[in-house]
Parts: sequence; structure tokens; C-alpha cells
Amino acid sequence: MISSNWLSDSSSDVLGLSAAYQSAQTSRAQSAQYAIAVASTALSDGNYDKAIKAFKTAAAFDTTNTTAYNYLGKIYLAQGKTDDAIKAFTQLVNIQSNTSTKDSSTSAPTLEEAKISLGNAYLQAKQYDKSEKQFKDAIKLAPRDSLPVYTLGQQYLAQGRLTESLTQLEKAKSLAPKDGNVYYALGAVYNAQGNYMEAATALQTSLQLKSDFPEANYELGVAYNGLNYTEGVQEQQAILDSSDATLASQLSAITRPQIVGIEEDNIKSTFATSLLGAGTPIWLFDTSLTTPNSSKTVSTVIQFSKEMDFDSVTNISNWSISRGNNSKSGYYNYSLPISSSDAYIPPTPESVSYDSTTGEATVSFRLSQNSNGDAKIDPMHLVFTFYGEDAYGQTMDLTANSIDGYASAPFGSVDTLV
Repeated sequence: MISSNWLSDSSSDVLGLSAAYQSAQTSRAQSAQYAIAVASTALSDGNYDKAIKAFKTAAAFDTTNTTAYNYLGKIYLAQGKTDDAIKAFTQLVNIQSNTSTKDSSTSAPTLEEAKISLGNAYLQAKQYDKSEKQFKDAIKLAPRDSLPVYTLGQQYLAQGRLTESLTQLEKAKSLAPKDGNVYYALGAVYNAQGNYMEAATALQTSLQLKSDFPEANYELGVAYNGLNYTEGVQEQQAILDSSDATLASQLSAITRPQIVGIEEDNIKSTFATSLLGAGTPIWLFDTSLTTPNSSKTVSTVIQFSKEMDFDSVTNISNWSISRGNNSKSGYYNYSLPISSSDAYIPPTPESVSYDSTTGEATVSFRLSQNSNGDAKIDPMHLVFTFYGEDAYGQTMDLTANSIDGYASAPFGSVDTLV
């Protein structure tokens, strides 16, 4: 026989089950939050494996925990584990796309932000169609936000779709006219197009808006290199040398090498170039040259701006020796006609050695005495020119591949008349 108190008993059971369910849910939520706290501490300690484990625990207790999936995605992406990052960010997008699971708290990523994160993961995985879709979805969700527009522009740049990239980045600039990142990206696109003047302008603005930005310094160095603005390249190189060794090496690899100095005394050389002028007897360099028809090998040391290719520097056919004959090199013998007492100038060195640790080339050549024993030379206006390449395959900057003792600073072979 069914008890007359069945209805009231059943109601009591339902309430009890509901309370138990609520208690269990509360317990799971608390466990998830505890796991989040553990993960946070692990992140602070740099223990990413422990952080991942804790975030996974949080997600297991609370399958809609946006914090867990967001940070899992970020850690995986930083580690280059793009497949895992995509899975985590996909979960985040699914949670924020569903009205029944959406987390609207201020600390939770918005759906737009979740899609940008997922797009970045696809982009890093080079799944360009999928990343493009996520960025475009984000733009539709927040058309006044410059970030997805900027990021889509960056994707197009990575793909070599330069015109489309420029269109997106110009839109981003109109949305965020004070964002140094946008001007940096514009500069990178202009560099890729070979529009170095526009690139330099954009990158200068970027660095005005955002300090401590090595990536912009690198791109500005690229632009200056394209404009043959040597001083500007050197300035950006110096900044990168003290701020980002990797980018410093990359900029050095694309910039053209230069001659930057010549030894002005005889500490390392046997042929001083800046101390003696026209009419110098060649026997001053070695007393053995007082003997008629004698000869002697002498050398001078030349400094390069960057690491050079050993074989190129030591190949004597890449060098020339000539008499200065313009305002930059000065005029050999003050432009007086060459006489029989003027020493023969060999057009190429006898040998060249190279010290990669110092970036110095020792150029050796032979001085020959005449039959009368009165040969003279103008050391100050003897021009040394190099046409080879650096360790990265870059050919010489032809505005700075010559030097003599008169100039002390480099000048171009285009200015040198043999």
C-alpha cells in the first residue's frame, strides 16, 4: 500500500538531491579555483609543466572555465605547440559563443579576443585560411577595434599579400593613430615593397610613439640600408647591438660592408699612410731600399665594418691600389705630373691576410727602388680599394670601399680615379 505521505516524501527527496547537486557543483567550482591558484603560482615560478597540469585540472573540474583554457592556449602557443594551443582556444571560443556557458565577467576574454587568440594559433601553424576566418570574425564582432585589423594585416604581410596587408594596416592606423605597432607594421610592408622612404617615415613615427622597440629599429635599419643612408644604418645597428643580439646579427647580415679605417701609424703596419706626403723617399720604409733596383714588401692595415668573407678578402684580385686624384682622396703629388723618380705603384697587392677576430685586413704590396736609388712616393695619397663581399654574401658599399691616409675616413670607389 502506497503511503499517503508519498508526495511530501518525494518533494523532500527532490530538494535533497538538488541541494546535493548544488553542493557538488560548488565543490567542483572551488576545486577548479584552487587549481587555478596553483597554476598561477607555478607560472610565477616559471614552472610551465606544473602550470599546464593545474590548468588542465581546473578545466576538468569546471569545463567552462575560461581562465584555464585561455592560459593553456597561451602557454602552448609560447612553447610552439600549436595543435594544443588550437584545441585550447577552440574550447574558449565555443564557451564564449554559447549563451548558456558564456563568461561575461570582466576578467574573462571576450568572444572577439578568443577568436583573435585562435587566429594567432592558426597563424603560427601556418593554417592561413583558418586564421583569416577568425580575424575576420573578430572584426565583425568589434569593427572599431584595431587589433584584429592589425593582426590580419600582419598575416597578409607574412603571406606576401602586400597590397592587402597595406589596406588593413591603413585601416588600423585610422582606428588607432597613436599605436606604434601599427606604424611598425606599415614600415615592414613598405620595406617589403621596396618603398624605403615611406618605410623610414612610418618607422620613425613608430619609434616616437613606442620606445624600446628593437623590431622597429631593425626595420628602420633595413629602410636606411635601402636608401643608402649609411649613418642611419650604423645608428640602428648600434642600438640593436645593445638591445637585441639576434636582430643585430640579422641587420648586419643584410647591410653592405664598408671600409671604416686605415692604420695611421706603424704599430701594425710597415707602411704608414697619414704621416708622410709627396716626395717621400721610399727608403724611409726600409733602409734596404737605398740600394738601386732593390725591392721590399710593406703592408698597411685596413679595418672593415663587419665580418668579411675570408676568401674574398684574401683574393688579391678584389683589391686595387691607385693614386688619389679627387677632393675626397686628395691629389697624389699635389697633381704634379708623374716623373721618372716617382716609384712604381703596383695596381694590386702582393698578398692580403685577414683577421676575423678584429675585422682587419693586412694588405701587403711591393715597393721597388729605381736604378738611380732616388724613388719617391706620396704615401698619404695612396688609395686602397676593395670590391669583395662580407661573410653573408653582401657586396661592398661602393660609397665606402676606398680609403687613404689623407681622408682617414672611407669614400667610394666611384670617386677614385686610377
